[in-house]
Amino acid sequence: MASRTAAEAATLARALIGGINMEALPRPDWLRPLGTREDAIFEHSIPVSPAWWRDALAKTPFAGEEPPSEEHLTRGNLFDLAEDAKRSALGARRLLWASLSWGTGRRHRLNRKRIESVVRASDGGDVLRQAAVLSRTDPRAAYQVLRPTKSNALACLGPPFFTKFLYFAGGGDPEHPCLILDSFVADTLQKECGWTSLTRTDVVAFCHVPQILRTPCRLGS
Repeated sequence: MASRTAAEAATLARALIGGINMEALPRPDWLRPLGTREDAIFEHSIPVSPAWWRDALAKTPFAGEEPPSEEHLTRGNLFDLAEDAKRSALGARRLLWASLSWGTGRRHRLNRKRIESVVRASDGGDVLRQAAVLSRTDPRAAYQVLRPTKSNALACLGPPFFTKFLYFAGGGDPEHPCLILDSFVADTLQKECGWTSLTRTDVVAFCHVPQILRTPCRLGS
């Protein structure tokens, strides 16, 4: 597949996102293949605290749903939970706990409040399952399930963390349209790629990054 020019990428971007004026994104020098896809993506790990999750969930109706018990969580561990997240509320909650564990490591900031918000929401697991299903085909709809208004569907679970859940719900498929969008990603795209119009909640534009960049940058390959 031939690489697109910057002008072609910009034209495609505008067509994909309905006229939003988004700059073409040049590839920064550091964006180079880091070995095999298996090594660079699936084996990328974060140190976590499985005992913290066991204790935190033991005091809720969700006892026994803690993430895998290793001291490190890899992206591959979370991708393995994706299919069950589409099938049931239980599977969706397990992917959420693992996504939060991967996202916060051993710090756990606000995780108790996030757990409490799922406990309080009688349909919390079903909301997550619906979002996981939609993440495969309709990023905007998946996003709106978890943030239907200016408030989040689940308290303390905003875009920086629920986009992690939506990303892992893709099971590692390089064609999956939902990517992680938090302050670190937004800042990097602004500083390194010149995408100055992007905000950390601009998922409508951001969900098209794979289509725009995959060819010249080989993202996810």
